[in-house]
Amino acid sequence: MERKSENRFIYAIKFIACIFIVTTHARFSGPLWNIVFAIDHCCVPFFLAVSGRFLLYNRGMSNIYDTATIRLKTKNSLIRLLKITGVVYLVHLVFSFCFYMAQKTPVLEWLKMKFNPYEAWVFFMFNSGRFIYDGSYVFDHLWYLFVMIYVYILIYIFAPVLRKWYKGLVVILLCLLFFGEWLQIYYPIRPFGININTWYVLRNWLFVGIPFVLIGIIFSDYVYKKGDISNMKVPAIIMTVVGIVSSYVELLIFGGDTYIYLGSIITTIGLLFLSECSSYNGWILYTLGKKASSNIYFYHVLIIAVLDISAQNGLIPWDVLAFKPILVMIICFVLFCIKPLIEYRKRNS
Repeated sequence: MERKSENRFIYAIKFIACIFIVTTHARFSGPLWNIVFAIDHCCVPFFLAVSGRFLLYNRGMSNIYDTATIRLKTKNSLIRLLKITGVVYLVHLVFSFCFYMAQKTPVLEWLKMKFNPYEAWVFFMFNSGRFIYDGSYVFDHLWYLFVMIYVYILIYIFAPVLRKWYKGLVVILLCLLFFGEWLQIYYPIRPFGININTWYVLRNWLFVGIPFVLIGIIFSDYVYKKGDISNMKVPAIIMTVVGIVSSYVELLIFGGDTYIYLGSIITTIGLLFLSECSSYNGWILYTLGKKASSNIYFYHVLIIAVLDISAQNGLIPWDVLAFKPILVMIICFVLFCIKPLIEYRKRNS
């Protein structure tokens, strides 16, 4: 039987957030795009914060404070993450290899294209580059997994001072992030010889990964100390709505090149509070969030690539791609959602 103490609301929100990420990569056209894109800017920060929320959490509302246990919990989470990342990365690597071999690209040329010193520097410094994406699939969405690996390693190393530093670090890193975004808009510079407008200069483990995971840990500590925060439901709803509206307004003012908005932070915190004050009694979104959302996030980019390649080679009409977001969601549902739903019904019938 299912564990009743699980937070169904968070799983439901995770599934909804994954759908928004899909429709950002497989884009809708028209005014709807701006709304989707604004909400999408809140999704990955929310995922990161949720990871932090439950990283040092034990069932029964107890949080972990001693260094040895922090490191044990973090190590276990890191090992699980490394296993998942290895499988997901291998699938994408095989896809890339098959794509370039079908184009008769020499194996050595493919290796040099993906794994050269410059791309290694970009990957290890910024969690991006051709190590994790190339012309076969054009989105570097796997950055999220490597960001989490970096953050878990850093939490393991700095466990003794985690709670001494975490609030200050969040403030400092978010201030640096917004200063960098200000530079992107008003005074572009070239740190390390890379234009600051290049997406991964700011969207990486340092300026996005660490602060949002730490926000989750700070929130977890807050809930543990307060105990009951059910009276925060209305403020949480207001905060979430204000954050989404703020993200949309910021998108219209500053454009889509800015990855994190002030509204992204407000929405993330609002959803964290809402997740503690709200209950979700349905089973569909809960099941899809728990069992399917990760696979949808990991592999939807490959589905998009297959559709694009099929159209380029005349296997499907180009007109079909006008419905790409719908097609991607349908394929994701067939591949990743049907089986968990059937298994849930069998288990609970």
